[in-house]
Amino acid sequence: MKVVVFGATGKAGRTVALSLLAAGHQLTAFGRNPAEIPPHKGITPIVGDALNGADVASAVAGQDAVVVSLGDSVNPVLLRLGAKRTTPPNICEVGTANVIAAMTAASIKRLICITSYGVGDTRDRLSGAYRAWFRVLQLREQLDDKEQQEELVKASGLEWTLIQPVGLTDGAATGRWLASPTGDRKKRTISRVDLAAYILETLTGGRHLRESVVLSGLTIAESEFAKKAP
Repeated sequence: MKVVVFGATGKAGRTVALSLLAAGHQLTAFGRNPAEIPPHKGITPIVGDALNGADVASAVAGQDAVVVSLGDSVNPVLLRLGAKRTTPPNICEVGTANVIAAMTAASIKRLICITSYGVGDTRDRLSGAYRAWFRVLQLREQLDDKEQQEELVKASGLEWTLIQPVGLTDGAATGRWLASPTGDRKKRTISRVDLAAYILETLTGGRHLRESVVLSGLTIAESEFAKKAP
């Protein structure tokens, strides 16, 4: 399968790209900084800006599926402390709108979009403590961008899957996760490699079409219980 990953220079996007490549897929990695695109044989790098429709259309042409992993790469705590913003505040909304337009024009259907737990369908599931923490970090702008992104995807007419991961970590692969289209959550974290494994499974298996899925980690006990459940 030919897959292009937008946001391939971020931690999640890079992990997804490398995992898909390892599984034998033909990868195109799209990002603004060529130095941060994974320099692996088999990955076709495209340097471009997701806000530029022509750049996006060039990357989408000829693909079988698209993975969107756009977001602000600067730590929100550093932004709160005055760090310079390197990504436009509407990168998810505008970048995804460009991706959808390019896919529609090229008759490409399969779209996987990584957003965030706590937006859209799961906005009301956040605890009071998390909502307070988001206010302290002034994350409303980023969350609003993700919400607009989700609305665009749902209205696109494509064969989409929205993935709302909980807190992402650099932990090892466990192979244990809960992918819940009803918004249920187990652990508060999941590793990026498990996120990538789920995306690989979803792309090849065609599960969760036109569904928003919360992705969270499972303990060993929870995983064993799930296997035994009827």
